[in-house]
This record gives sequence, structure tokens and C-alpha cells, in this order.
Amino acid sequence: MAFGVNHSFLFGILFAALVLTPGQANVDVDPPGLICLRGSCVGNTQCALLCVGNGHVKGGSCVGLIPGLILCCCNN
Repeated sequence: MAFGVNHSFLFGILFAALVLTPGQANVDVDPPGLICLRGSCVGNTQCALLCVGNGHVKGGSCVGLIPGLILCCCNN
């Protein structure tokens, strides 16, 4: 039953890797000409209003940076 020991070891490594890794990718680099806000984007209209409210008079829109991550990005 040597496989049982190796299986437990592998499970422990997998558990540690899942616990120690962050849940969501952080995007620290804004696309050229845009300033992206934290949090997911609900819709283009709300994003544009949010950008104007934050002082970006040109508004903004939802931008998909990577699959599954859509942010509100304001025009710079």
C-alpha cells in the first residue's frame, strides 16, 4: 500500500497550493489610454457615469482584459 502514502502526500501538496494562492488575478497594468477601476463592470452606462463621477470627463466602458475579468475602464 505504498500508493496510499504517495496519494496522501499529493493531496497535502494540492491542498496547500489551493489555500495559498489568491482567488482572483490582480490586474495592475492599465491598457493604454485607460484607467481601470477595481471591481467588476456591471454595464457600460453605469461605468460611464462612475468614471464621470470620479473626474474622468470622457467617460468609460467595460473592458475585458482576460477571460472572466471585465473591468470598468475610464478614458484618460
